[in-house]
Amino acid sequence: MKSSTLIISAILLAATFLPLIYLITQTSRKESKVRKAIQKLCELNKITLSEMEINGDLILGIDQTSKKLICSNRKLLSEKFEIIDLNLQSDCKIKTLRNHGKHLEWVGLELSNTTSKKEIVFYQEDEDDAPIVDPHKCLKEAEKWQNIIKPLLKAS
Repeated sequence: MKSSTLIISAILLAATFLPLIYLITQTSRKESKVRKAIQKLCELNKITLSEMEINGDLILGIDQTSKKLICSNRKLLSEKFEIIDLNLQSDCKIKTLRNHGKHLEWVGLELSNTTSKKEIVFYQEDEDDAPIVDPHKCLKEAEKWQNIIKPLLKAS
């Protein structure tokens, strides 16, 4: 009786944890591939990232010495790969859209200069194929990146 209980417990434990372990390893492999691909794209453009972060589908990285910000999408790495020269930007603001005062529908950073504005989207509620991310976590990430970017902007 004890051995059958032990066997059943082991099977239940394996049935619970093996899929979780598989999911975690697959996710970390995919993230590692994305990081390597971004590093290659940066090397081709002579950019050395001092910091890089993946938040949902958004990939942000910064080269603080050359004052370049890279921005891309996890699913369309090379197609959406963009280099933003912070020497040409004069301001960085967090922008949000809220529904009924509290519920965040959109979170982003707005980089601007005298002639143009560039929005970097951290969270957009109506994206069906985007991974599920917490909008408040995205707001904190946007604040973090604003604090990184602002000191590197040209003086207004």
